[in-house]
Amino acid sequence: MPIFVVGQQFNGFIESDFSGILGARVQPAAIADSPYKFDFNLLNANYYLTNNIGFTQKRGEGTELIRFIDQKQKFLHANVGFGGLSALLSLPRNQGIGIQFKMRAIGSTEGLTSDFISQVNRFSDARFVDNDVINQEGKFAFALWQELALTYAFVKKDDGFHRWKVGTTLKFVNPMGSVWSDIQQIDYSVDNVGLVNFSAFRTQAGYSANLDEYEQFDGNNEFSGLPKGTGFKPALDIGVVYERVAYRRDPRGERQTAREKDLTYEFRFGASITDLGIMKFEQGSAAFSTIGVNPGVTNPGDILDNIGSFRELRDSLETFLQVENKTGSYSISLPTSLNLSYDYNMGNSFYFGAAARFDLTGLLPTDYRINYPSSITLTPRYETGHSGLYMPVYINFAGDTDVGMAIRYGVFTFGTPSFGSLVSKQKKSGGVFLSVSLNQLKANSKKPYCFGSSRVGSGFTRTERTPVYKRKKFIFF
Repeated sequence: MPIFVVGQQFNGFIESDFSGILGARVQPAAIADSPYKFDFNLLNANYYLTNNIGFTQKRGEGTELIRFIDQKQKFLHANVGFGGLSALLSLPRNQGIGIQFKMRAIGSTEGLTSDFISQVNRFSDARFVDNDVINQEGKFAFALWQELALTYAFVKKDDGFHRWKVGTTLKFVNPMGSVWSDIQQIDYSVDNVGLVNFSAFRTQAGYSANLDEYEQFDGNNEFSGLPKGTGFKPALDIGVVYERVAYRRDPRGERQTAREKDLTYEFRFGASITDLGIMKFEQGSAAFSTIGVNPGVTNPGDILDNIGSFRELRDSLETFLQVENKTGSYSISLPTSLNLSYDYNMGNSFYFGAAARFDLTGLLPTDYRINYPSSITLTPRYETGHSGLYMPVYINFAGDTDVGMAIRYGVFTFGTPSFGSLVSKQKKSGGVFLSVSLNQLKANSKKPYCFGSSRVGSGFTRTERTPVYKRKKFIFF
């Protein structure tokens, strides 16, 4: 189980209907009967990194990584996304269509034991001498890909009291690179002066063949720009939403000058499965597996010293291990998740939401997995058509919590899933997200009377105008 909570992308904000086209990433049905006539996203980006392997701390003029020493299972997760020029368009009969193009990258571990990752390259430390360690294991996978997503959603039923929405997203995924490792068994002993003797060292590691040309792997080229992808393959999101419709009075009773609500539900439930798909790669030329320890060879204590590329890592291990090539193709899961959500409209622009994400990658027949670890998000928020304030609290299944914050004002949204990491001197997690969108709300957009900035109304109109029945018909009269 992870030790530190993991923030989702755009945490606290993405579950809101005012997230527009970004909301389709976790719930494709959200764009049906959207509060927006249109939503054009010009730019969006997010990153999040968390672990319990160690933390960074400033020392003198530099920054040092300090590893934890404990018996807890180790964990690392990172996700990065960058997109833009995405759009949502509301259609007649409460339908919605959307298109997104983005880059995504995720790295995550699975079942990583504590001793070897804490002790490697410092076996002579007094805390580790005269020590026997067995059954060290764990997996790590990282993948980078492009993604084109086409979303369609519609209202299946609306009787004025119950509303059902259904949506699906067809994705075309272009894998652009991956790195993986699989520690199957490492056993070793450290003597009283810090010399290490490995009795078992079975591990595998590799990367995708399209990275061979770069100097960080097995080539001489600088890593500049993006590697060439392996070709677009399909993936899928699907979701459903139930809303209890709130009572609305008829605005025609006030000469079309009454305010209409942007969000018309009292509460809602949502469920979706996202990122259902698999990426495939060919093994890189320096990919390897170790099959045993060379007898009679002194085992190095600093096996990761002066390692600048994947090929150099393999060469270092070959000094004391039996190493063979790893060839063929392999598969990595997309971060398939089950997403459940509940949102309650408390009135006066206050809302409370609860969202849960469950990792489903274990159900996919793949060699390696990248995933969003299971977590729960609780988000009280205040938001109108023009602005919003979000205070998400993340809780993972290990019981840890983290508090984030996000602000939306006009076209801009900015936030962090881990507010404490921005001010902490010992950073073991961190992240930010931002979005720039142009949109127009449906409510009151055709009315002759528009409302000021302090009220819920069109995000495009912020000045008060004379109602039509008070206007003069002729300029000279």
